Amino acid sequence: MHNGPCEENVFGAADGSSYSAVLAHAGDGRVSIQSLLIDGHNVPVRQATFGSREQAVAAVEDYARGDRKP
Repeated sequence: MHNGPCEENVFGAADGSSYSAVLAHAGDGRVSIQSLLIDGHNVPVRQATFGSREQAVAAVEDYARGDRKP
C-alpha cells in the first residue's frame, strides 16, 4: 500500500484557455495543486489546498478562466 500522497493529472479547457495540472491527494482527503500550466505557461499558485478533488478542479478551472488569481 502506498502511504504518500497520490498524484493525478487533470487536463481541460475553460473559457478558451487550455490547462493541465497535477493534483496531490493527501490521506486526509485534502487535495493540493502541485503544478499548473495554462496555455503552456507555468502558473505558480499559493495556498492551493482544497477540501476535495471537486474543489481543486473547480479552482484550476477558475485560474484558467482568470476568475481566480494565483
